[in-house]
Amino acid sequence: MALAFIFESVGVGEWIVLLAVLLVVVGPKRLPEVARSLARRYAKIRRAGERFMRELMESSGDVEKFAEDAFRIDGDEGKAVPLEVRAGGH
Repeated sequence: MALAFIFESVGVGEWIVLLAVLLVVVGPKRLPEVARSLARRYAKIRRAGERFMRELMESSGDVEKFAEDAFRIDGDEGKAVPLEVRAGGH
């Protein structure tokens, strides 16, 4: 995931500076509220990404089935589609 790369590439010192700036900008009273809001948004974006990937994987199976049916000749229901055709090769 893209955010995993961000978390791995940021060191402890940078996190401390980031939290200090956030504390100054937001203030100590609103910091927990802002942190919860950011966590909710992150979770919502992550769920949407997972749902998108799941739908994409499901639809790829539908596309493969459509391609197999499209290249199958009447009476050849038992024959498989050649690998070259499935992979888009010549």
